[in-house]
Amino acid sequence: MVEKYYPGNYGAPGCPRQKKRQRTPEDIARQNQRNKERKVQRLILANFHEGDWHLILSYRKDERPDSMEAAKKDVQKFLQQMRRAYKKAGKEFRYIYVTERGKRGACHHHLIIEGIEEPELSTTKLVNKLWKHGGKNFTPLYEDGEYENLAEYIVKKETKEDAEGCSYSRSRNLIVPEPKKEIIHARRWRQEPKPPKGWVIAAGSLENGYNPVTGYPYQHYTLKQLGGSG
Repeated sequence: MVEKYYPGNYGAPGCPRQKKRQRTPEDIARQNQRNKERKVQRLILANFHEGDWHLILSYRKDERPDSMEAAKKDVQKFLQQMRRAYKKAGKEFRYIYVTERGKRGACHHHLIIEGIEEPELSTTKLVNKLWKHGGKNFTPLYEDGEYENLAEYIVKKETKEDAEGCSYSRSRNLIVPEPKKEIIHARRWRQEPKPPKGWVIAAGSLENGYNPVTGYPYQHYTLKQLGGSG
């Protein structure tokens, strides 16, 4: 994930600029939201790959929990059982999840988990065995757009329902990538960046725009390695 921007206080001589304005509470909230989305997206990209699962766990009508707290206890018990089964098979269990309450008040859980189908461990069979409260919906992860959409969805749910305790959780064994910063002394950058050899720009990820507060341009895009799994 590449982000290019000019320093807000200085910019660069001769770089394009639009009229700047004071930051509003909406600007701050929007930026915080975007930063959270990028953080979750980096977690997904660093730890999960095509073929892993976006899993939705739901409840039968007569087994719906009466509170968000009770729903979280259900999913945490499920995750503990999954972790033990993975450990027994010599595997590490990795996950990210968020619990949400639907429009009609029913809780369900969105999870991102690794997909393993081996003789000693089948993720799908294990989920079907361990989640006894209702439905299991498996959607394979795919690279173009899915990671970004999931990150955005998870963070929006956390923000919208935070008063009810709807924050996302993750396993402690996830790789947490740290951004690397590099100062480039240049007045401009290509509107259509050229990817390094062996890489392509992920479809739909290129974004060129202007920061409404500083007035300076920015550019964001995601690189995908050719022949890679993630």
